[in-house]
Amino acid sequence: MRTMNILPNNYAQGAARVISAIFTPVLPVLLICLLSGVYGHPDPWHGLAWGALVALFCAVIPFAIVEVGVHRKLLSDRHVTRREERRGVYAMLIASVLCGLVTALVAGAPALLLWALVTMVAGLSVCALVTIVLMKVSVHLFCLTALIVFVGLLISPWWLVALAALVPLVAWSRHRLGHHSWREVVLGAALGAMVTLVSWAFVPSLQ
Repeated sequence: MRTMNILPNNYAQGAARVISAIFTPVLPVLLICLLSGVYGHPDPWHGLAWGALVALFCAVIPFAIVEVGVHRKLLSDRHVTRREERRGVYAMLIASVLCGLVTALVAGAPALLLWALVTMVAGLSVCALVTIVLMKVSVHLFCLTALIVFVGLLISPWWLVALAALVPLVAWSRHRLGHHSWREVVLGAALGAMVTLVSWAFVPSLQ
């Protein structure tokens, strides 16, 4: 009986690690950058290049910052599970996205891409404030929900159906690994949807 209980738990823990790794915040942020570039520029290929440039500041550099922090033992792990470590990380992430925003402004990036960058700064600021004042926000759920809502608004509402499968799945993985409480994953998803919806009221014309 003991063996039968251990094996399912091991499988569940392994599945949670895989799901958490696949849906790391880097992936939704990268997709938001690329989609904003493609749909915000008359030439999709030029838009894709714009999106890739901005993704350097919003996804690649933030990923590198965390990796260096873990390597130098400044951070406990790649998911920055300790609440007290997140303040400095948020500050560096916001600084990186702001650098991307300035670069995009100077270079004349598409308006939709600029909107996405401003939204990311706002989203990171909200997550940082809530984490400092109230509780740790699940960035996994924040970024995933923001992506799904963004795609639903930008392309088709049918994409929102993905919420029914992906959000609970990733929420389960983060809770299963002990990285977040249920309140923290629900909070992350709610904030991701809220920030995207509020920001959408100021989205530039796509025509």
